[in-house]
Amino acid sequence: MSILTEYITFIWIGVAVLFAIIEAMTLGLTSIWFTGGAVVAFLVSLATDNLYIQTGTFIVVSIILLLVTRPIAGRHLNSVIEDTNVNALMGMKAIVVSSIMPNEVGTVRADGKMWSAKCEQEIPAGAEVRITGIRGVTVDVVPEKTKEE
Repeated sequence: MSILTEYITFIWIGVAVLFAIIEAMTLGLTSIWFTGGAVVAFLVSLATDNLYIQTGTFIVVSIILLLVTRPIAGRHLNSVIEDTNVNALMGMKAIVVSSIMPNEVGTVRADGKMWSAKCEQEIPAGAEVRITGIRGVTVDVVPEKTKEE
């Protein structure tokens, strides 16, 4: 009996812990499947001293877990994508700071920031508008409907 086969159960526990630590550090479902494979290989090592069977079990279980659970996990994780930066402006209300003449650039305040703005119609300063598009640093706006309209 070699020293490796004598301590192989502890080695599999160490491998499982190592992959679990890597997973905790990455938070991206990169090594959790190998943790599961190492745990199953540990259980197999309690039944047999054959290193080939243990290693084969580790590989097969890891691959099965990867192929079966990764698509499921991918659908449930990152399912909500939050708009950030410019994409968050789409549909947002803004206040006209300097009047906008047809197809000329004016200024609006949206999300606490000043933006160049264009519209196909005249919009006076102080009016509410809605952002409908973004081209570079200029937003396209339309007048916000009032309750009277």
